[in-house]
Amino acid sequence: MFTHSSLKWSQWKPMPQPESCRAIDAPIGPGIYQIKTSNTNQFILFGIGVQCQKRMKSLYPKPYGVGTRNNSDKRDFILKHWKSLEYRTLSTATREEAK
Repeated sequence: MFTHSSLKWSQWKPMPQPESCRAIDAPIGPGIYQIKTSNTNQFILFGIGVQCQKRMKSLYPKPYGVGTRNNSDKRDFILKHWKSLEYRTLSTATREEAK
């Protein structure tokens, strides 16, 4: 049975440089991610995915990232500010659990 207390966020990690974003450290299966600024701790983005790692790799525009995310403004923001961003992830059993 699912309980919120059984879920644990990862530690905050620096966003990877664009050239290595495909090796981002995130759950391969379902999960949640949060992105914040490292200097002000302002939350920038929150997302869920059936394949959390793949979803996070789609935050970077081509040729770095993967997928067909239809939000070029979001991708451009990540590319421009990756040096000042941090992320953490939470693995879940299903996408519904992530919601």
